Amino acid sequence: MPFPALMVHDFNTGQEVAAWEARYVIGSKVIPDMIPNIIAFRGDGAAKTFAAGYGGAVLSFDQVLSSVSPMGMAMPVRILTATTPPAGAFSIGAVSMHMDMDEVIVGSKVQTPEEFIKGRMMGPKAMTTNGTMLMFSYGLTHRTSVRVKASYLDKTMDMYVMGGKRMTSTTHSGISDLEILVRHNLWRDKIFSRFFTFYGAITLPAGGFDTAFLATPNLQLGTGTVTISGGLLGSIRFADFWLHTQAGYTVRPENSDDYAFGNVAIVGAALHYTPFHNLLVGAEIDGIWTAKSEYQSEVIAKSGGFRNTVAGLLRWRFLTVFGGNFNLMLSVATPIYEDLNKYGMGGGWSWKGMVSYKRRLPLF
Repeated sequence: MPFPALMVHDFNTGQEVAAWEARYVIGSKVIPDMIPNIIAFRGDGAAKTFAAGYGGAVLSFDQVLSSVSPMGMAMPVRILTATTPPAGAFSIGAVSMHMDMDEVIVGSKVQTPEEFIKGRMMGPKAMTTNGTMLMFSYGLTHRTSVRVKASYLDKTMDMYVMGGKRMTSTTHSGISDLEILVRHNLWRDKIFSRFFTFYGAITLPAGGFDTAFLATPNLQLGTGTVTISGGLLGSIRFADFWLHTQAGYTVRPENSDDYAFGNVAIVGAALHYTPFHNLLVGAEIDGIWTAKSEYQSEVIAKSGGFRNTVAGLLRWRFLTVFGGNFNLMLSVATPIYEDLNKYGMGGGWSWKGMVSYKRRLPLF
């Protein structure tokens, strides 16, 4: 059933205007609510006067509808997005995750643990990780945002011993390293459809480093030192589709136990489709290269390598209340190519689920 009337409020007077008769300014310095900031005016003259003073583009009603992609700025799961929230916008999310690694990767060849243990006294059987994460993000300015992530991890490594006749299981649980991420938007177009952003991050060694797990570094909860990351992000919209890209690098220095995890490089892309205001579906792919680790300045041959992972994503905005909205996210991922040094655990799959709440706080 069509709407009998659709009205908007003139920004200058507050009076109602028929939506299709009004003119709109998008991309100005004034952001009364969220972005993209679309401000309505009674006529073309008032809109042009406002844009001359505060910037932005003047659009008709049809142009506004075609320039907005519902949920189009939602954060990808495995990579970052160049779209940043306005000042005062915050979100808080609770994440549950699970990961299984049940294959042995020898170089780029895949073996089952049962095949790998033949002729050996010991070898890996399976690696399982469960985690709970809390994330908080806030828009410091209209271009700069900060995100803090804290995690609790439960890691279990199953090993074959005695040539596969027995199995041992080792579990390590606790708080992981604390991550602080800052994104700063370097450039965006007037209608908020193209973004180019720099990001930087540090992790603080809240998880620590345990020398009892030198032989099984996958069980470590943290690196035992401050790590530094940086990179570039790009996002662009095509109608109801968003393409997000990331390229970054992480430096992981030697810790106080003379152990240094290898540095990490990442490239990734995400394609999101937003057919409705409350629904997003998408696919994401990333490639992560990890350098070899070192212990007491000696290179650990059985470390580092390359992993290429693909993921599917579903995000549903299921409730609007308290001046904001609640979102539910589910993502499932699996590696599609792995090339490790010597051998290591790989394969399997992982999932993440998150409930988040987002709104914009009043600015004083």
